[in-house]
Amino acid sequence: MKETKRTPRHVPVLLGEVLESLAVRPGMTVIDGTFGGGSHAEALWRDTQPGGMLIGLDRDPSALARFREGADGEMREALEKGTLVLTHANYSDLKEALQQAGKEKADAILADLGFSSLQIEDPKRGLSFQEDGPLDMRLDQSQGEPVSVLVNTMTEEALAKIFWEYGEEPEAKRIARAIIEARKQEPILSTARLRDVVLEAYPKGKARGLKIHPATRVFQGLRIAVNQEFEHLEQFLREFPEVLSEGGRIAVITFHSGEDRRVKQAFQKLAQGCICPKGFPICQCGQIPQVKIITKKPVLPSEAETKENPRARSAKLRVAEKC
Repeated sequence: MKETKRTPRHVPVLLGEVLESLAVRPGMTVIDGTFGGGSHAEALWRDTQPGGMLIGLDRDPSALARFREGADGEMREALEKGTLVLTHANYSDLKEALQQAGKEKADAILADLGFSSLQIEDPKRGLSFQEDGPLDMRLDQSQGEPVSVLVNTMTEEALAKIFWEYGEEPEAKRIARAIIEARKQEPILSTARLRDVVLEAYPKGKARGLKIHPATRVFQGLRIAVNQEFEHLEQFLREFPEVLSEGGRIAVITFHSGEDRRVKQAFQKLAQGCICPKGFPICQCGQIPQVKIITKKPVLPSEAETKENPRARSAKLRVAEKC
């Protein structure tokens, strides 16, 4: 198969492990809730054929447009025949996406919570401080307000809370205080300016000992806040059991502890049976397990994969099966 025009390509993380875990077969309906560049989705779509369908969701309309424009060969045919359906929606909107595609249930669901290289490397997105750009960070730039609004209007306490709870930044209060002082001089509107404010505020001794740039956790916290990432993840984890068919599997790839913790706890709660006190002779709660956890521990990328794709090093895959 010749290479399409969708270049540069986003490298899918844990692709082999995802395909093996979901065990997609011809005729199945699969949801890729975070379609991105379609790298996972193309492989999953092939496994559904003949007779199946892949529904790809993404809250970034430019990602879907880029795929449509570059699609050729079997991907172009799949779009035309409706065996590959792309929908501009958040992955938390599973039920609506299925209804729009004329389906009641999905046989497999994937959510890769990472960002594509194209998104990260685009300065206009404001997701990275490697190059200067507008302080935006929204995945869907047609909705909501850019992160610059948060940075320039929130109180010191609110900013510190974001840096600590979403970014797990130990210097959250110090950095929040520095931002308040810096914006008194002039608004903080660019990624470079925010990066420099954080770097200046960070204790020099601690900064030298970090394996990451001092601004990394601050950018992570703000990105999570402006995109309401945890709220959407929690909604997704609440709702997927309703749309996943019996025996169907869900695979979630996370990239930091806040995401992984939420997925782990949600799977554990859904896998729990009766919660009545041990002394009760007969169950009164009526709670039965909704899923069976397939991955007792998260699946990690191999050394070979992290060497080829350094962005995969923090990835964790968890899989569950609907009872």
